[in-house]
Amino acid sequence: MTIIHEDVVCAFCGCLCDDLKVEVEDNKITKVNNACAIGRNKLMHAQTDCAALKVNGREAAWGEALAEAAKILVKAKSPLVYGLSSTTSEAVREAVALTELIKGTVDNPSSY
Repeated sequence: MTIIHEDVVCAFCGCLCDDLKVEVEDNKITKVNNACAIGRNKLMHAQTDCAALKVNGREAAWGEALAEAAKILVKAKSPLVYGLSSTTSEAVREAVALTELIKGTVDNPSSY
């Protein structure tokens, strides 16, 4: 059964278009109308399955992957946290806090 959501708001590029039409079938987005290429791409791919976590080329559990990521960040000479343009305010707050702990730099796509 296809469900059509109308007047959906898109928050990806910052224009806040509010007239998107999103079709959902079996709990997956199947079609997006009235969106720019950025919004359509983000919505259509927001539901893809995550790839397996890997450490040194082999699959790893969450705990091991997080521990390895922490080691890499702590050892980094000039860590950069980049992106965050499609990230919630709460997640950005956490990213900034982490970046301060590791004495890194935060940047976003607007600098591009």
